[in-house]
Amino acid sequence: MSVVNRIRNELENKNIKQKELVNALAVNQGTLAKWLSVKEDNRRDIPNTILAKIANMLDVDMEYLLGIQDEKRIKLKTIPLIGIASCGVPNQSYNDIIEHIPVPDKLARDGVYAVTADGDSMLPKISHGDIVICDKEAVCENGNIVHYTTNNGESGLKKFMCKDGIVTLYPLNTDGFTPTIVKEDEFRCARAIKIMSDL
Repeated sequence: MSVVNRIRNELENKNIKQKELVNALAVNQGTLAKWLSVKEDNRRDIPNTILAKIANMLDVDMEYLLGIQDEKRIKLKTIPLIGIASCGVPNQSYNDIIEHIPVPDKLARDGVYAVTADGDSMLPKISHGDIVICDKEAVCENGNIVHYTTNNGESGLKKFMCKDGIVTLYPLNTDGFTPTIVKEDEFRCARAIKIMSDL
């Protein structure tokens, strides 16, 4: 189902008139009519800020309108945000909880935590400032992005590769960034399971 059809269905189900939406969004009727055209899905014409307002007014998650999830409202729980993870030169390890952040409840389980990405070495997949959800209980396999900590206290986010007991931690952005190499028994890691740009 298209974004437009989901919006129209929710308006009908909740008996909300398009005029109410016009007033709430502070746009003119013609603009809204173009966005909600039934002949085609004009999703690309609707700014994300407007979609967020529409989702709030319809009391649904924006991901539902976008078709990313089927549930209209995802239950939230919290996980610890433990600090900043380097996406560049590895930084020193840390264990302190800065705050607890909300995530879909299916992600809130033992061993799951979040870090804030710092740097450009994992572009284009991870940008500076992204929240990266990590799972200490998940198996880290070759090709996975991991949050790692070495025995000498260095920490960061990199792509994991292991062969013959040697771990190579690769940046995705090779422009000025080089791999980190450690022995398998000299580091520990948690697999990155979700990247959230605007948590």
